Amino acid sequence: MAGFRSPCGSSSAPSGESFIHRNATSVPTSDELQPLHTQLRAPGDIGEKMLGAGLKTVYNMFRMSGMDPGKEFKVGIEESDRIGATLVLGDRSQELTIKALRDALSLPDILRMITGGGSMQWDGVDPRLVNRFKRVDWNDPESAVELLKTREAVRALTGQMRREFPKVASAMLDQRDDLMTDNLLNKCKGRTVAVVGMAHMDGIESRWRDAMGGDGGVTLIS
Repeated sequence: MAGFRSPCGSSSAPSGESFIHRNATSVPTSDELQPLHTQLRAPGDIGEKMLGAGLKTVYNMFRMSGMDPGKEFKVGIEESDRIGATLVLGDRSQELTIKALRDALSLPDILRMITGGGSMQWDGVDPRLVNRFKRVDWNDPESAVELLKTREAVRALTGQMRREFPKVASAMLDQRDDLMTDNLLNKCKGRTVAVVGMAHMDGIESRWRDAMGGDGGVTLIS
């Protein structure tokens, strides 16, 4: 039996505050954002550190609400140790993901993120889910997480990411889905338990079916 885990978060969530603190009624200009963009794309690890700090802020916000981000991966490691299973690091390192995200971000992307991006597109989304999205308090992390515990909800958010920030979606989702599927196919022998973020399930299952043919033996979980 082989264990498999994905250590990075399923997707990046918006933090409570932006890097730039301004009057809420004003919008930063491209010239004002240029120093931030330059720092993000600076050689070495300056940009990665800034993005890493932003992600840590998000995780700390969840911890302050009594949640434990990444606990599923910790449990996966503990269980693989308990039964003597082989543990395979299936995802790429967080450092490489942050670097890919830094390279994917453009100045217009940063401006759109700071100003809230475009409006949410609800085409094809269950009206009941739309209503839940509109009623959730996004300043309450626990309430937001409860909403995102279904694949349909996560699918709606990742679809929005692909429309608004396709290069970011590629860095955070598609590139990692490619790698994790390849590792599942080539590094995991026998019965395998894969622990991954929900936002990666559609992509991995699709790639698995393409590789294995037919339905690939995949049983969909809602």
